[in-house]
Amino acid sequence: MTKHTAAKMLCALAALAALAALAGDPSTAVLRLLNSRSSGSPRAYAEAAEEVAAQAKAGKAVYAFVLGLVSRERNAPPAARLDEATRKKYLDDNRPSIKKVAIEHNNPMALYLLALDSGDTNLLHRAAEAGSVQAENAWGSLIFSIALSDPKASSNHVEQTLRQAYACFKDAAGKGDANGLYNLGTCLWRGLGTERDDMSAFNCFRAAAEKGHPEAINNIGAFFRDGVIIERDAELSAKWFAKSASYENPFGQYNYALALRKGEGVEKDYKKAAELLEKSANGGCIEAVNTLGVAYWRGEGVKKDEKRAFKLFMRAADDGYPPAMENVATCYEFGEGVGVDDRKALEWKIRSRAARGDRNAQEWLRQNANQQQK
Repeated sequence: MTKHTAAKMLCALAALAALAALAGDPSTAVLRLLNSRSSGSPRAYAEAAEEVAAQAKAGKAVYAFVLGLVSRERNAPPAARLDEATRKKYLDDNRPSIKKVAIEHNNPMALYLLALDSGDTNLLHRAAEAGSVQAENAWGSLIFSIALSDPKASSNHVEQTLRQAYACFKDAAGKGDANGLYNLGTCLWRGLGTERDDMSAFNCFRAAAEKGHPEAINNIGAFFRDGVIIERDAELSAKWFAKSASYENPFGQYNYALALRKGEGVEKDYKKAAELLEKSANGGCIEAVNTLGVAYWRGEGVKKDEKRAFKLFMRAADDGYPPAMENVATCYEFGEGVGVDDRKALEWKIRSRAARGDRNAQEWLRQNANQQQK
């Protein structure tokens, strides 16, 4: 055995030991980073990234590889934003040992990391079958989204695929994984891959919430707000939404902002609501973009600004949100934030109806698009 071969073997064995240790301890920074990346907690994601970055700089190979993977993402937290040279070094230096552990030892975490690195869905599936809860959630979500977005798929194929996704989530949930519990709850709540069961969904969300899952926490707030399964309680609802918002979850921020705007379970506060809506909108919540537009339109918690309101409405409308389309139509109709344009007002009203499934509206848009092309 050459020194080079021995060194490679020792490196792979070190990676195997490190991955085994990480997989057995959910409190480690790497697992917190990977899990918060999927749970909708920018705050936890950023905190974990700082710890992973420190360990990477200290020379810990697995931490460096994971940081290199995360640094590729558009919404990577500050500590994970690497320059291209550092990213390449972290990935290239540690990929061989990760690959060796993945292929030769069928290590679930190594397979999952390698799948993230390569984008190979076969590896992702293999990682899920090997028992990685991160891969189970990712694989379940992948086939779930494909099944629901394929217009050519038969109903039997869709149902079979949804049942497979449900099984992935159920297995991850059975291991106590917060993301698995949340995904399982979503399937039960919507009757996807299984029979609808609101009580079981609530229990899944509650278990995930107790583990700090921000979107599950937000859903518990919705149960209390809407009085689904449990007695309606506006004050408890607001507290759950506030807790979700504290993790910087965009949907928790949005729902807590609504509670503050309406004074439901909490004292009315338009200014604080507007601040939360701004954060939620920046986090990608389309409903928050539209509602922030309403705040500027009416001058609620912010200085009245019809031009800013129109831009926000247009931003949400372009993303396909029907209420925002209606607001754009109103702006064009009455010249609020933009010049009066009856034709555009009519078009946006029809777009709103089409987006809600009105076939007559959809046909009108098709005909007019064809006429414009001519």
